[in-house]
Amino acid sequence: MDRLDLRLVEYFIAVAEELHFGRAADRLHIAQPSLSQQVRRLEAQLGVTLLERDSRNVELTLAGEAMLREGKEALRQASRAIQATRAAAGGHLRIGFYGSAATDLIPTLLRRFSERHPGCEVSVRELLFGSIDEVLDGSVDVAFTRVQPGQTELDVEVLAQEPRRVALAHTHPLATREALRFTDLREERFIVNPAVPEDGPPQRWLAEQRRHGLPGLIAAQGASLQEILTLVASGRGVSLVPSVVARQHPRADVRYVPMTDADPAVISLARRPGPLPTLVAAFIELARRVAAGEQDAG
Repeated sequence: MDRLDLRLVEYFIAVAEELHFGRAADRLHIAQPSLSQQVRRLEAQLGVTLLERDSRNVELTLAGEAMLREGKEALRQASRAIQATRAAAGGHLRIGFYGSAATDLIPTLLRRFSERHPGCEVSVRELLFGSIDEVLDGSVDVAFTRVQPGQTELDVEVLAQEPRRVALAHTHPLATREALRFTDLREERFIVNPAVPEDGPPQRWLAEQRRHGLPGLIAAQGASLQEILTLVASGRGVSLVPSVVARQHPRADVRYVPMTDADPAVISLARRPGPLPTLVAAFIELARRVAAGEQDAG
């Protein structure tokens, strides 16, 4: 026999646990003759005797004891499969993003994900720079970020890269330049993102500064993109930002000048370590495809 009717297994388990057809029938809300017939069908399918019956007693055979044990496990597995399937069809996916990370990708990604999972509720929230607590504690399932793999305890996958620009106050002497190099910024103080807690100064940023001969002077830290741009506009310092910021946050008091020798900004997807829930795995796979398409188009 290749296939087993789980409904018949459920009927058998009720009889095996009650050891009485009448009580089992009441428990299942079916007629006793029908229940007896269904159990005999199961025995016929298996080709074994599961129950020894007489007018007064019902007892399990050795085969019946094995079927009771394995049948319960089969029903548990079937229940888990149903729950996983329903979670994939419905459920709630919580997405976070830091600053400008993937803001070009998110609208297309959400639209395509909703088409594939119409029963899934999706929420999106902006996260503050320097904090990964929302990802670690499960407040969000995945987060678009600018960190590299190995930089935090999160599982991080780089989806794409983009050039960077330097944001300067519109009154800054370098604001009229068509392009800049790090050597042009040797005397500048920088507005930076807060470091990940306990990681000290922004290590990637500092390493890049020193590689180009800059001392890595920090004027201030901004916990959000708007904070950083406000500090830049006030003349507190300059800031290196992904090119998408220039498109999405044009300001009369800030000029975005291309950098010719800056490392590209990454667009990464971060999540807690461990097994992937079905919805999260589906979202990550779609994010890979959408990001690859955006890069090809760009």
